[in-house]
Amino acid sequence: MIIFYFSPLFGMQLGHQRCPIAMGMGNSSTCIFSPYTNNNPALLSQIDLPSVQVMAENKALLPALGDYYVALAYPFKEIQASITGLFHGFEAYHEYSIDVCLARFFKPYIAVGLQGTYCGLFTAAHKTYTHSGLLSLGAIVFPIPALRIGFSVYNVSFSAFAIDEQTINIPVIFKLGIAYHIAQKVHMTAEVHKALDQPFAFCIGMDYQAVSFLSLRAGLYAQEELTPSLGIGFHWQHLTIDAGFQYHFGTGLNLSIGMAYLW
Repeated sequence: MIIFYFSPLFGMQLGHQRCPIAMGMGNSSTCIFSPYTNNNPALLSQIDLPSVQVMAENKALLPALGDYYVALAYPFKEIQASITGLFHGFEAYHEYSIDVCLARFFKPYIAVGLQGTYCGLFTAAHKTYTHSGLLSLGAIVFPIPALRIGFSVYNVSFSAFAIDEQTINIPVIFKLGIAYHIAQKVHMTAEVHKALDQPFAFCIGMDYQAVSFLSLRAGLYAQEELTPSLGIGFHWQHLTIDAGFQYHFGTGLNLSIGMAYLW
């Protein structure tokens, strides 16, 4: 059993979760294959073994800034499926979501995915829970074996929360990215994404498999200002442990750690 203790803070995290590999590569997530289910639902189609994933993310190394994530993915004969739970909050305010994702790889050129999310939030000011459902979708195209192009939309249904007479928007996030294997052990990715209520963001990252059990990563994220990042991954048989480190010049160091077991 793995337990993470944390006390998060208000921040509307729904739609912003990312895996440690993505953080290490500058927040790029649209085309990064990893054992962790991710923002692009089509990535699930590349999981060929059953897996359990647990992740914890912390912002600025403060106990009050973080979230907790657990997922189960299983490849059936014709389709891949996963169920994911995410919690973010503290006693006076918290958010949660339960995601069910289905994906399929139409070999060799395209993968597609669809994700349904049931989510809710609680605010002490209103002393009530409010709930909503939303849909997300994604696709990955493989024009040549070494290149892939990905696209995803989180909350394509434009869903929102309603509390009394107030409307709280859930982020709508568009992402477009490419990934290219320069060599057998070197993987580069670049991405642009846009949330409707935020400026454009740009990402670029690289992953280098130094030896069979060790991966080294570096990246750069730009949204009004530059945010560099580093990452490291360890692989032992069925077990993968990854860590991503991102330095924001305003808030300091952000950390994401994940563990995945594939059997």
